[in-house]
Amino acid sequence: MMSSYSKFVSDYCKVWEKSGKAQFIKGVTQSIKDEEKTPLFTKSGKLSGLSQNIYDLLLSGLQGALKKDVVLTTLREITALHADIPSIILDVVCILDAETSVDVQTDERSNFCYIVRELEGFISEKLLKERLEIDTLQDVGTLKNKNFYTKFIKIKTKLYYKQRKFNLFREESEGYAKLIVELNQEICEDMDYKSLLEIIQSLIGCFNLDPNRVLDIILESFEARPHHNQLFISLIKSYMGDPQVISEVLGFKLSNMDMQENYKEPPPLMTIIALLLQHEVIALDDIYPWLRPDDLVMAKEADKEFKAAQDYIRRINIVSTKGPQANAPMEFIEEKADPQVCFMEFLYVSRR
Repeated sequence: MMSSYSKFVSDYCKVWEKSGKAQFIKGVTQSIKDEEKTPLFTKSGKLSGLSQNIYDLLLSGLQGALKKDVVLTTLREITALHADIPSIILDVVCILDAETSVDVQTDERSNFCYIVRELEGFISEKLLKERLEIDTLQDVGTLKNKNFYTKFIKIKTKLYYKQRKFNLFREESEGYAKLIVELNQEICEDMDYKSLLEIIQSLIGCFNLDPNRVLDIILESFEARPHHNQLFISLIKSYMGDPQVISEVLGFKLSNMDMQENYKEPPPLMTIIALLLQHEVIALDDIYPWLRPDDLVMAKEADKEFKAAQDYIRRINIVSTKGPQANAPMEFIEEKADPQVCFMEFLYVSRR
């Protein structure tokens, strides 16, 4: 099947002077039915093919199928047909800019720069600067002021690459001190989390506090008073909408928590994690990788206890058939016992 560009060359370019140009302009005119509607779409909502025709026209100028001045003259004529056409032309120019910028030493890139430079004759300079890349404007000579380009680079670097600095806890303690006071004040039954959230946001804005550090302090206050879970759960939900961030902060706290052999009661951090899971603030899949011990360690411990239980069951099944006699060999007989009962007895004894 013949490509769109090949068809354009055969239908229009080869007979451009005789009938090709007239047919092209006639096709563009037919796409413009209503001045108030965009010529990109037909009445039924389908693409009219105008963008493709303009693309093929420009490409024929870049590759030499038509002279560059012929292409520019045609573009000037169709620009007057509808107010949206200059914008459509620049959309196509942006596509060709990306295609030709791969190798700036080719003839296509040189022809492209020439055509874009001449577009200033019938398309406003303001629209060109708005739609085209800064590098392209520099190449074609639209931006002749080097100070503008240098300033643009500085602004772009500051906007996208300069790291934003937050006040650390040791550098600016006043904001964090006020935050801790607000979070650990006496909480009434009718206290609304919205008022507390508004105060927290004001402190962040006033003292430029690190949002993740603020979340950490909120969780620490929650650890100290887990019985106020309704207030803190609603506060955390409204303050941080990303469960992944909450899980990462909790994971950092878990990695710094001292693990003991036996707990008389669950640590406060585990309690608030359970509450956050219960109220679906975080997901189990997000927090599970941070929990200790590792699955492999737990599997080894389970295997070790299972083998110890089997050994215990084997030993309690062996009973003596004779009483103790001096210088007499002991005789043993193995009796069968319920393994499940023995295993439960073993667990009870091992936990004492």
